Amino acid sequence: MKPIALTLGALTFFAAPTFAQTTLLDSDENGTYSMEEMLMVYPDLTEENFALIDADASGEVTIEELAMAQSEGLLPAME
Repeated sequence: MKPIALTLGALTFFAAPTFAQTTLLDSDENGTYSMEEMLMVYPDLTEENFALIDADASGEVTIEELAMAQSEGLLPAME
């Protein structure tokens, strides 16, 4: 029984960072999302994918661009 408890404990420990932040925050309150802000929720986001999402190439993602990226499957929809 002890090895099972240790295994479950290890799984919980390693899984916890995955769920650390699930809400995209506009930390600088400018109304858009930077690459750094998006990386907090989407840690696997690459610069290439960010450029695809940033349709107007402004260097920031608007809420409309975010919604479009989610509907096109470029990003998973947040719950």
